[in-house]
Amino acid sequence: MKRRFVFWNLYQHSISEITRHSEAKGRKSLLIFSKKRRERSSSFSGLCSGLDSPGQNSLYQPKLLINLCLLLSFALASCTSKSENLNEHKDGEAINLTHYNIVFAPDLSNRIDRKMHPRPLNDAQIVNTVLNNIYPTILNHQRSDNQLDKFSVSLVNNKLVNEYDIQKSLLSIDFSQFKNQKERIDYIKGRSPETMEADVKAFEQEFGRIHEIAAQNTFGADVWSYLNAGVDNLVVQAEKEPIIFNGTTYRNQYRNVLILLTDGYIEAGIYDKKGCPENNQCYYLSGERVKQFRQAFKQSGEKDMKAFFEQNNYGIVPVNNPHLEKVEVLVLEMYDRSLSKGGSATVHPTDTEILKLFWSDWLEKSGVKRYELRPLMTTEAEVEQVVMNFIGVR
Repeated sequence: MKRRFVFWNLYQHSISEITRHSEAKGRKSLLIFSKKRRERSSSFSGLCSGLDSPGQNSLYQPKLLINLCLLLSFALASCTSKSENLNEHKDGEAINLTHYNIVFAPDLSNRIDRKMHPRPLNDAQIVNTVLNNIYPTILNHQRSDNQLDKFSVSLVNNKLVNEYDIQKSLLSIDFSQFKNQKERIDYIKGRSPETMEADVKAFEQEFGRIHEIAAQNTFGADVWSYLNAGVDNLVVQAEKEPIIFNGTTYRNQYRNVLILLTDGYIEAGIYDKKGCPENNQCYYLSGERVKQFRQAFKQSGEKDMKAFFEQNNYGIVPVNNPHLEKVEVLVLEMYDRSLSKGGSATVHPTDTEILKLFWSDWLEKSGVKRYELRPLMTTEAEVEQVVMNFIGVR
């Protein structure tokens, strides 16, 4: 590529020199050559063969043009040879192109009730912060074109789609819909009938509307069942069909990032013995179960909480979902109900410490590709930093 670039610069310089000489003598026919200077070598050969017959309307500048023809002939030959060598060298090689599939999964349970569980930020503010970083932060990360990123919402309780009359089409922005990069750029820059700015605004408004309705009329949210069956092939983007060009295979892969908006307490429809089929292995992690674990740990006299956890086979029943091996889970925001209103610990270990122990064990045994558990955040700037660091664009 470097040699081709050098030859092109020399070529452009030679064209400028010819233009200067020709304009000095009033030879307008040079414009013909200038307009066709990007044509293939066949047209160029015809031009060079005409140097033998100088005339009033010819481009006859013997020394300059002959040098130009020799230079370009060598350049074309070199580029052809170089191209052939590259094809041989790259044959069978593969280049991986990574795109982002970012899915927001709100549980919309009573945790979003501001009076019951006050928080500095709500789910809508978290979602809006991420959407406002689509361009240029996410789209331009290590890529300049052909981005296939997707941003969407997947409800933990899918029954709420009808309950809240949710317009799912408004909760998705998909950059793989475009046929070429020009369409994609026009969409981003607002030069097409449908624009990214309008779609982001519609996304924010619809999500905000849902959040407000849910805050007034909450339903249960079974996070265990969602990870077990709700994270399916409609949520997880698989690798696209490879494209072979010039002897090289290009693979479009996705990083599936699930932003799970929940407080860490896992509610379920079944409790007691049915909810815990294997003694201390349960489908739920309620506030009451957290308290029971804390009490048992203190009474045991064991000083290492993780050791006590493992020795007594505590945990959440692992889910059986092969899709999770392709999913990176960011849990926002773990809410510690054991803290005072001022944020001070009232017991030890705190709820957050226990929640993290259970969740870490659960996600690892469930085969999640990668995960991170985050506590409450206080500003949108903090949200931006946490999410962008998690997906690796900062």
